[in-house]
Amino acid sequence: MLKNIEVNMPAEARRLQIIDLLERSGLGVVSVRDLARRFHVSEMTIRRDLDWLEEHSVLTRVHGGAVALQKEEEKPFGDRLQESNPQKISIGWVAAKLVQDGDRIILDAGTTTQQVARNLHRHSSLTVITNNIPIAHELAAFHQIETILLGGVIKHQELCTVGPSVKQELSVLSADKCFLSAAGFNLRHGITDSDMREVEVKQAMIQAAAEVILVADSSKYGLTKLVRIAPLQAVSKIVTDDLLQPEVMAELEAAGIEVITAERLARQNPAVSSSMVDQVA
Repeated sequence: MLKNIEVNMPAEARRLQIIDLLERSGLGVVSVRDLARRFHVSEMTIRRDLDWLEEHSVLTRVHGGAVALQKEEEKPFGDRLQESNPQKISIGWVAAKLVQDGDRIILDAGTTTQQVARNLHRHSSLTVITNNIPIAHELAAFHQIETILLGGVIKHQELCTVGPSVKQELSVLSADKCFLSAAGFNLRHGITDSDMREVEVKQAMIQAAAEVILVADSSKYGLTKLVRIAPLQAVSKIVTDDLLQPEVMAELEAAGIEVITAERLARQNPAVSSSMVDQVA
């Protein structure tokens, strides 16, 4: 039986609590009756919550409640990094061009942001703040780059740190630029991800930076995950690949967001084209 506690929260927060209960319960099962008692709402309200979560592929409805989805095991960070496609490599190369010597930058956790990190060694006097352990390890080889690794609870599959201590550290730091990753983005729902702990860190990163730059390949456009990080207008630039449809680029730019790709950068400065080819190769 779930412990009865006083909770007064909006639907979004209640649904996140339901997900947390599913993940933490040993059986991965919740009942409508227990949830209604826990949150002091009607059983009909809980049924609507569970229906919504099922529609968003978070759980499976069963008679009287819901069960956690049997998801495929998430690939470890190192495996996903080895599978990085040319699009992510080009995004990393282009994004690093936006960094100026002397900048203080935040690098979010992710395989795309690690591609940004791999192109920073050409810069001098940089300060890089990150919660991603592989990024910190990679940059540690370069003495001209001061690397600040945010301490917290390690999320093993992502090899990143999360939790209150990460947010606390970010609250007293300031950066010129934040390079943000996400599981999905679009104009209607903004920037979204699936893990609440990572989302809280991303939101703190946004608050700590003077400028936010989204680095995401074109396959992420149009996707909407469970948790909203921020409206898309929170970013000034999106660095993506050349597969993003021209009409989508036009919509984003009409909303005041600059879209940068390797192809566009090469058109503006033909001298960079050959070095881009060498980098991807």
